[in-house]
This record gives sequence, C-alpha cells and structure tokens, in this order.
Amino acid sequence: MIKEVIIKSFMSHTDLHFKDIPNLNVFVGKNDTGKTGILKLLYSVAKSLEIYSKKKKTHDSVSFKKELAEKLLSTFMPRNNALGELVHKGSNGKLDVEMRFVIQKHNYNQSINFSFGDKTQNSITHGIDTTILNLPEEKNVVALNSLFIPAKEVLTTLDDIRTIREQEYGRGFDDTYFDLVKALDVRTQSGNLLPELSQVNRTLEALFEGKIEQTKEPKEAFIFKKGNQRFSMQQTAEGIKKIGILTTLINNRQLKTGTILFMDEPETALHPSAVRQLVERLVEMSKANIQIFIATHSYFVIKQLAICAKRDKVHINCWSLNNESDEDVILHDLIDGMLPNNSIIDESLEMYNDDLKVNF
Repeated sequence: MIKEVIIKSFMSHTDLHFKDIPNLNVFVGKNDTGKTGILKLLYSVAKSLEIYSKKKKTHDSVSFKKELAEKLLSTFMPRNNALGELVHKGSNGKLDVEMRFVIQKHNYNQSINFSFGDKTQNSITHGIDTTILNLPEEKNVVALNSLFIPAKEVLTTLDDIRTIREQEYGRGFDDTYFDLVKALDVRTQSGNLLPELSQVNRTLEALFEGKIEQTKEPKEAFIFKKGNQRFSMQQTAEGIKKIGILTTLINNRQLKTGTILFMDEPETALHPSAVRQLVERLVEMSKANIQIFIATHSYFVIKQLAICAKRDKVHINCWSLNNESDEDVILHDLIDGMLPNNSIIDESLEMYNDDLKVNF
C-alpha cells in the first residue's frame, strides 16, 4: 500500500507531504485545488509499478522509467503531449515525487523517486536510479493492483471508449477510463468472495433491488436486472450504474484485498441516503485491506466518514487542499468524529447563516 508521498512543484501545488497514510483517505477542497490531479498522479505511479512487475516476468529489458512516462502521458494527456506541462507554473524547480509502497505481509518496501522540469517532453529525466523490486505474487497474481473510478460512469459508453482508444487512438478518454474499461471487461469468476466483500456486494445491490450483470453480447456488455426485468445501460439510472461498477469489479476479482482504489467524486448521481450507504461500504472495504483514496465535494461523504471513523475507531485521513494559502494541505484524522475546517464545512455554515437572516 502507499505509505508516504512527497510531491513538489506539481500543477497547482508547490509542496505536499502525506505520511502515515491509512487505508481510507479523502481529499477535499474547492474546484481547481488539484484533487483529481493528485489522485491521477498517485494512480499513475501505482499502476506503473503493477504493469512493470507483470511485464518483468517475461521481459528482462522492461524499463520502469519508460512505463511511468507513458502512464503519466496517457493519464494526464497534457498539452503538446509534454510531461513538462505537469510542472507547477511559475516554479523554477522540477516536479519531484517520492512515494513509498509497503506490503507488510510480504516484507515488501519500495521507494520510488523521480523528477523532471517544465521543458521535459515524453521521458523521465531524473531519479529511479535504484532497482525497482517486482511486486510479490499470490497465486500467480501480483499482490497489489490499482483501479481508478472517475466521476463519470463508463458502463454506457464502454464500447465507445474502447473503440476510440484502441482503433482511432483518440484523446477523448484518458487512461483512468481506458484502464477501468479493461478491468470491467474481465469475466465474472466463480467461487466465494471474501466475507467482507460479499457483504459489501449484497448491501450495494439491495440499494436498488437489482444488480448489474455481464452478458456475452459484444454490443451490450452489461444489463441491469431487476426481478425478471432486464434493462439496457441507456435505460438504467446513473446512480445504479455508478454502484454497478463497484459490484462488477468485486465480482470479477479486480477489486480485492491488496487493491489501491481511487474514486473521483463517488457521490455523483447518488441520493444522499445512497451516498451514506456507499461510504459505509467503503469503510468495510478498507478493513479488508483495500486502500482507498477519494476526492469529494460532498458534505454527506465527509460527515459519514467522520461518523464511521469515531464509531469504529478507525483512522480516516482528511486532506484539505488550498492553493490560496501558505499551507497547500492540512491533515485531519477523522477518528475523533470532528469535521475539520475546510471549504465544504465553511459553505454549509454560510448557508445556515443565510437561512437565519431570511427567517429571523
């Protein structure tokens, strides 16, 4: 899992340091404070490590620098296809990233450091001088994998995303979408799930009294089944499809113990009651050794996380991003049940004050 991250001169931020990272983390902040960018950066490094470890089994000449550069380019799709576009504007220094991955069960401890300047095109120029250790395996499968669930659901446009990227080489969908499509394409496997994940699936499917199922039809890979009725993805509510992505990834064993899961605005298209249920399930997943990073604008998400943290006595880190102050990020552990000062809470208080002015 990711245990420590140091980021300097990245997009809208000059200096970020995340340490002692637990299994459940949430990023909050106003628009354009870099929440999604941070998720994408962490995902790119973690996914590159996964890809590198898989390729290294059969290709000794594989280069981690090359895999990482390609993943950064296809995830961020920067202007002019230049990595230098990711460097903080106005900074005279280089973008510098250091991440540490730890898998305690296998005594795996790997630090990855790299940097490049604002003139860099498509290759990593500095760092990664030490040997990158292959990820350990369990039953011939790497013990750490990464998934990114973007704000927009992909089940309706799954075939279009695949066609645009594979056949037309289009830039309309970055790798957070393309990688997710490939993960969803894996067929559902037989056998028992972990009890924790099985319970997560049952609860999520109960929210909508039905479930998303894979088909064997190439033009309609998924349908929503409710009782004896079957609905196409175009006929299915956005919220159901958002939940269906999670349940599908659990059923086909892509989301499992050892997964690092990144979710951008998971509350999108969900009723507050469903949001709260989803948060409860994410907390359960984190207890099954799935590490989760969330970016959100939702009061319901952060409040429910605080309730769960205090009730279950678990560490859930809330990172408040602010590119308008001297401190880029402020950490608050939600285990005390208290909501930290941040833009979401500030706005809810503003609304309360406005209500008082109108009514009294």
